[in-house]
Amino acid sequence: IDDELVPVELPDFYKRTFRHPYLQRRGFCFDDYEYFPVGITGRLNPRYADYVVFPVIDNNTVVGYVSRHTWPKEEIDVHNRKARYSGGYRILRYRNSTENDFSKLLYNYDAVRVDETDTVILAEGIFDVIALTRRLELYDNPHVAAVATFGKKISDVQIYKLQSKGVRSVVIGYDGDAVESVKRTAERLKPYFEVFIADIADAAKDWDELTESEIYGIFACRLLSVLEYKLKKVQER
Repeated sequence: IDDELVPVELPDFYKRTFRHPYLQRRGFCFDDYEYFPVGITGRLNPRYADYVVFPVIDNNTVVGYVSRHTWPKEEIDVHNRKARYSGGYRILRYRNSTENDFSKLLYNYDAVRVDETDTVILAEGIFDVIALTRRLELYDNPHVAAVATFGKKISDVQIYKLQSKGVRSVVIGYDGDAVESVKRTAERLKPYFEVFIADIADAAKDWDELTESEIYGIFACRLLSVLEYKLKKVQER
């Protein structure tokens, strides 16, 4: 397992922010800003002027970053369609670091404490992790943590990183419409962990779009074993 990482510099003129209109619209509260570092570059760095930048931290070292454009996806798509015909510039929704392969990274990995954190919830992206932490009040919880795998799959390195900290149980919390990806990820995790799947009732919603009561309902009534999940999805076809 090659899990070696190099330190990464954040974009020039990066500064941490504790209030941002885009993040406020996505439900950020004071604890989110405190617990999950996020920043901006402002106009001093035009390349990242309209992005919020999330450092990816591993062992207290910045090993990557994810930059999300603050426009809604629909507006970006409209702009890019016009740019295609007019020859204008295209907008990238994400502008991320490239020094380390993201298959070697886990967002919020330092929240997993060695031989103390028993259960990890796997999510796809950063906003999912933050929403789960907020709704389930996992800030500084030594026993349960939410981490992101940056997509609907998990790598050998990411599995090893969880194993190396003594994690025993994994809850897969990928999007409700990612049925085949969930099955593949579950099969990869089964030899190493006790695996459960958080079956989101509304496949069209992400974790940050669900209410607190909906999330509690999922973990109370829709937490399935791998076999239960497979049987349920066969019945739903």
